Amino acid sequence: MKHTINIFFIVFTFYFSPIFGQSKITIDYKTKRFVGESSSFNRDKYFNIHSKFNKPDKELSEFISTYNIRSDYRGSRGLGNPIARIKKGKFPKIKKLHSGIRDVNGHVDSGRAKYVFYQKEIDYSLTDVTEFSNNAADFAVDYYRYQEDNVPKYFEPFNEPMVHANDFYPKKNNKKYDKEKIDKIITKMCEFHRDLGKKVHAASELKNMKIMGYASAFPEFESKDFYVWNTRYKKFIDIAGEEMDLFSVHLYDGSGNVNNAGGRRSGSNSEAILDLIEAYSYKKLHVVKPIAVTEFGRLVQDQPNFPDTRNFEPVENSQAVRSQIHMLMNFIERGDDIELTIPFSTGKVKPTFRFSKASLWNKTESGEWEFTPRKYYFEIWKDVKGDRVAFNSANIDVQTQAFVDGKNLYVVLNNLNDETQQVNLEVVNSKNLKNTEIKRLNIFRDKVPELTIEKQKEAPKNIKIAYGETIVITYNFKKKIKFENTIHSKKYYTDTYLTNIKANTFSNFTFKNVKKGKGKATLRISIGRDKNASLMPIVEVNGKPVTINTDIIRGYNQHNRKQFFGTLEIPVDINILKEGENKIAVKFTDNGGQISSAILQVQTLEK
Repeated sequence: MKHTINIFFIVFTFYFSPIFGQSKITIDYKTKRFVGESSSFNRDKYFNIHSKFNKPDKELSEFISTYNIRSDYRGSRGLGNPIARIKKGKFPKIKKLHSGIRDVNGHVDSGRAKYVFYQKEIDYSLTDVTEFSNNAADFAVDYYRYQEDNVPKYFEPFNEPMVHANDFYPKKNNKKYDKEKIDKIITKMCEFHRDLGKKVHAASELKNMKIMGYASAFPEFESKDFYVWNTRYKKFIDIAGEEMDLFSVHLYDGSGNVNNAGGRRSGSNSEAILDLIEAYSYKKLHVVKPIAVTEFGRLVQDQPNFPDTRNFEPVENSQAVRSQIHMLMNFIERGDDIELTIPFSTGKVKPTFRFSKASLWNKTESGEWEFTPRKYYFEIWKDVKGDRVAFNSANIDVQTQAFVDGKNLYVVLNNLNDETQQVNLEVVNSKNLKNTEIKRLNIFRDKVPELTIEKQKEAPKNIKIAYGETIVITYNFKKKIKFENTIHSKKYYTDTYLTNIKANTFSNFTFKNVKKGKGKATLRISIGRDKNASLMPIVEVNGKPVTINTDIIRGYNQHNRKQFFGTLEIPVDINILKEGENKIAVKFTDNGGQISSAILQVQTLEK
C-alpha cells in the first residue's frame, strides 16, 4: 500500500469539478492543451532506437515504414566520436572535405572517457590533462566541421563517465575506491565538457550542433544525504552547465543486483530525478535547460549460460518494454522540457552478443533478421499523433495522454500500479462518434507480450487495465474535430532547493510571476527520506492549509529501494494562489531527509 494524504481540493468546469471515484478519467477532446509552448505530439522525440546506420538497410526501411518513423531516419545514438580516433596521444591529420555551416542529422554521437584518460598507468587525479584535453577538443571540433560527412545534431562527449572515474588511477593496497582521487578526476571530466562546449559554440560552422552531458548512469542522487548529487550532477552543472545546450541522463528500472536490487525508477523516482535537474538548472543558470534521456528502460538479465550460449531470449527481451512505456508517459507530459529520448533497444546484433538481450532485431538460425518483442514499444504507439487535448484523471497510477488528429481522438492509458485498475472513462460530448478501436498491449513477466485489437461502435465506459498494460483507444468521429477552448500548463520554479527536513519545521518556497485563472494547480514536492519516515507533508499555500484525499505518489512505494526518493504530486485549489508572488510552506512531523525540489505547475483555461 502507498501513503495517501487527506487533502480536499476544488477545481472548475468538467474536469475541474470534485471527483469522488478514484478511477475516473475524463477527456475533453475539444479543449486543446499546451504544455509550455508546445501542443503537438512530436513523434521524432520519442520513437528511436539505440543504434546508428551509416548505409541503406533493408530491415531499417521495414522499421520506418511499419512504425510510422520519419523517412530519413538513420538511428539515434552511437558510442563513437572523433576523439576515439586519437591513438596513444597521436592526432590524425584532418582532411578538409567540407566548408561553411554544416547540416546535421538528428542523432547523438557519444563516446567514452577513456578516449581522453587513455594511459592506464597514469594517476589522472594527479596529472595535468589541460593541454591534451584542449587539443582533443580542438581536434573533435575541426573533424566535425571539415571531415565528417554525417555531422550529429547532438554531441555527448562521454557515456556514463563518472561511474568509471575509479578506472583512471592506479590501485594500491587494494584500495579500490578513493573518494579524493575520484573527486579530482570527476572535476577534470566536468572541465573537459565545459572547454569542449566553448569550442563547439565558437565554431560558426557548427552552429546547428548542440552539446550535452554527462550521460549520467544510475543517478541515485539521494544516496548518502545527496552526496552523489553534490559530487556529480551538481558539480557538473556548476562547472560545465553554462556551456551545455542540454543535460543528459540515463534512467533504468533495475533487475538482479542492479539499481537497488530491482528498484524501479518508473513513476515517482524518475519524476524526482528530472525535477531536481530542472530545479537546480533554474537556480544556478537562471534558465531551465532541456533534458535528453539518451538511454532508458529496464536492465534485463543475461541468460544463465552466457557467454557460452546466445543471450537473446524473447521473454527477458520483452521485459524492458513495460518500463520504456512507463517512462515514456512521464516524458511526454514534460513537453519541451524533454528534447530527446532514446529507449535502450539496440540494433542488429548477433544473438551471441551481450546486448542481443536488448535488441530490436534477432538473427534466426536461417540467417534472417526478425523483430524481437522490443517492437511492441513502437507497435502500440504507431498510429498516435496530433495535438494534445485536455483530460483529468483521478488515479495518479493510470498515466493518461490524449491527442486529436482530424476526425480521430487517441486516448493512451498505462498502469503503473502493481494491481489491476478499474477505470471509468468519460469522453465529453461524444454524440458524433462513429466507432472505436481498443488496442491493448500486455507485457507479462513469464511469457511473451500479447497485443490485441477490438473494434466496437460504442465508446467504452469501464475498462480494466493490468499492471504494466498499455491501452490505446481510437475514437473515430464523423466530422473533423474543432477545438473550442485552450488550456495552458506552465511550471514555476523557486531558488530554494535541497532543504533539510526538521520535525514540525516549515521549509519555505517562494514562486514569483505566477499567472492564475480558471483551472487547476499541482505542487510537486520531491523528497529523499528513509522508508520508515513519513511521506505525509503538511502544506500551506499563502498561509492557507491544503488538505488532500488522494494518492500523491505516482507508481509503487519504492519498497525495494534503499530509501524513498520521489515526487509527491499534491493538488492545490487554484483559488488560493495569487497573481504574482506565492509563498508555500511544507513540513513533516518527523526528522530526517531532504526536500530536493519544489515546483508549482498551473493549468489555466483561456475561457
